[in-house]
Amino acid sequence: MSLSKHIGKLAFLLTVPVFTMVPGMVTAQEDESSETKPSENHVQVPVSSDWTNWRRPVDNPVFTTKHGNNHDSILFVDTDLEYPYHLIVSHEPSGADLWRTDDFSWSSSSWELVSDEYNIGGHYEYDDGVQVNGTYYIFEAGNVYTYSGPLEEADGEWTRAGGFPADECGDLGVYYEDGVFHIFGEYGHFPHGPDGTSLSHFTSPTGLGDWKLQDTEAVDPNPDNGSRYGVGDPTIAKINGEYYIYCDRESKGSPYKVIGWKSKELDSPFEYLGKVIQPRSGQEDDWDNYRIQDADIGYIPDLSRYVMTCNMKDHDGNPGGDFPNLGDNNTRVVGMFYSEEVKRGD
Repeated sequence: MSLSKHIGKLAFLLTVPVFTMVPGMVTAQEDESSETKPSENHVQVPVSSDWTNWRRPVDNPVFTTKHGNNHDSILFVDTDLEYPYHLIVSHEPSGADLWRTDDFSWSSSSWELVSDEYNIGGHYEYDDGVQVNGTYYIFEAGNVYTYSGPLEEADGEWTRAGGFPADECGDLGVYYEDGVFHIFGEYGHFPHGPDGTSLSHFTSPTGLGDWKLQDTEAVDPNPDNGSRYGVGDPTIAKINGEYYIYCDRESKGSPYKVIGWKSKELDSPFEYLGKVIQPRSGQEDDWDNYRIQDADIGYIPDLSRYVMTCNMKDHDGNPGGDFPNLGDNNTRVVGMFYSEEVKRGD
């Protein structure tokens, strides 16, 4: 998911209102799926952090069920705009969905659908994006697409301005700080799914090329050099002076969940925090009873907290919905999770 330089602009917030839990809010840390317990040399002991408690604002925080195949969302926040919040939701190669609002909500009923055929680069999905000095950068499949100006006017106007090493840093997350673009993405071969066995870290002064490898194991879920766990699709944030990465993790027989990592420096290996958002496996009437993945993080001034948008999929199709592009009982929607913490600082 994506952070723009607007995050630095929010330091003017001098007070943070107390947040009252919404009735029906439940913790995101639910029952673990039937994952086989690792042997002792696979165990990673989570380090302590206040940023592992993510919650559903309502029991089933589904953004919308009307567009058939919602996934891989990119959240842009810019408080200088008339509409501070924009959400690009991947849909089909023919076009993504572009939403906007001036009043943030987990539900699309508070958002305006600008376009349901939003053309960026003709891809099925988009990894991540960032806004830097008025220019938007979106990364996908080794391509970097850029546009300078309002997102509402960018339909079909994106330019392929550069690239990145997708074979060594795939399904990535991007972060910008102090004149440097950082990408973290899949590295290595995970035999049980389309993931890497670690997350690599590359940097660039332009975000368009000249990428320099910093580490092939910036995030390492397999410290014994194995391939038990697959990771991918990270999103990066700087919170209270530390850097946090949230990414997918799966293993054989265990569907996707979102796990957390943190580091005091971007160029140092990240420490494992543990599982932060998990599917409610085996439950009925839940959109997230099979897997949760592809998180994208952003700070929301309206809520005085961080939000992650995620793919959610239920296993039996029981909640129903309008999914003309998916077969059988398959359902896939974008849902939102809120941080428990209300304080913010860089």
